[in-house]
Amino acid sequence: MKKSAGFFMTILSAIAAVVGVVAYIMNTRTNYFINLGVNTVVVVCAVAAIVIQVVYLIASGKGHNLFVDLLAVLPPVLLIVAAITLVSTRINGIAAIMTFENNAQNMADLTSAIVGIAGCVVAALIGVIASFFDAAKAKEAK
Repeated sequence: MKKSAGFFMTILSAIAAVVGVVAYIMNTRTNYFINLGVNTVVVVCAVAAIVIQVVYLIASGKGHNLFVDLLAVLPPVLLIVAAITLVSTRINGIAAIMTFENNAQNMADLTSAIVGIAGCVVAALIGVIASFFDAAKAKEAK
């Protein structure tokens, strides 16, 4: 299977999603955000997107059909849901830290939240772009 731009962009999207979910899990254990716990929507959507991207990369080498095309489009949707949910759970804390509770420890706790959000958003954007490309180059007729 010859790989095309879509293949490499899907890998980049999956890596960004892994960075986002790892940063989020780290953020749930920080002093400032520990009381919020882990939001299962964020974790399930991000992990599902990563798994679907891996399945897509494997399935794309076997040919195209509706199922494979759906596998290309579904991860960005899941990552957008994860990012929006993550932002909605952290927005009050972000606002409080940026205005009233700005100290070194809270800013360090905020950093992992921002990295988690950015990871999910970047993964979703790359995934959207990747969905316009095939992951495998078409075989030439002889």
